Amino acid sequence: MSVRAVVGLGANLGDRLVALRTAASRVAELGAVRARSRVYETDPVGGPEQPNYLNAALALETSL
Repeated sequence: MSVRAVVGLGANLGDRLVALRTAASRVAELGAVRARSRVYETDPVGGPEQPNYLNAALALETSL
């Protein structure tokens, strides 16, 4: 039996795009990626001052 999961990804330290690509690749090892969002840059909310985030989402079909 497989299920569809949507996984949110975000990075705001170091090379943010490399971090997102690495995370997407690692998540893809868990099943079949059925859809990917575009990458969006967003402001941090609350907490200490910090760099902007890059965010994306993956739709994954997995048997986990």
